Amino acid sequence: MPTVVHPDLHTFAADLSALLRDRPALSTPAIERAAWFDRKADLLERVASTTPEAAELATAAREEAARLRTGTSA
Repeated sequence: MPTVVHPDLHTFAADLSALLRDRPALSTPAIERAAWFDRKADLLERVASTTPEAAELATAAREEAARLRTGTSA
């Protein structure tokens, strides 16, 4: 059986690796952590059309980014 290689899968894998590599620490300023959560949401939204759980995770990441920007607690 031939292996199917989807070009977007390679890009997604590279973007996911970069996201995980750049994960901020709790000591990272909130504005930088918020930007990271936006990147996470962007990545999850790319797969949301095929994986319903990804849409929920993307929403949660956007909410966390907004919370960090406003300085409110969960």
